[in-house]
Amino acid sequence: MTITMPDRAEHCSVTALPAAELERLVHAAERPCVAPGADPDDWFPAEPGSGYQPRARACYESRALALCRGCPVELECLELALVREGPVRGHGISGGTTPWQRQAIKASRGWAVRRG
Repeated sequence: MTITMPDRAEHCSVTALPAAELERLVHAAERPCVAPGADPDDWFPAEPGSGYQPRARACYESRALALCRGCPVELECLELALVREGPVRGHGISGGTTPWQRQAIKASRGWAVRRG
């Protein structure tokens, strides 16, 4: 899957950017996660427990979407999280996604992923 940034002057593929450039873009932007009054704990809520919990997972996913909605670097943040996490399942909300959604994205790209 290739993610492009159509609202940017140069339509570049976010997936092609090196980690250092993703870091620069994400940390230079005014984003909701670092806004005055933002609580870092909001981006690291307790995850649903193991087992089949569709309601809890849907609630967590809705929270991820709501927190990151309108962020100018949502896609860059997502790509940076994927690169940083590697095959390991991450924690918290990044780029409007949950840890299990990011693992699914990695697997869909053919990346090695660790279960659990």
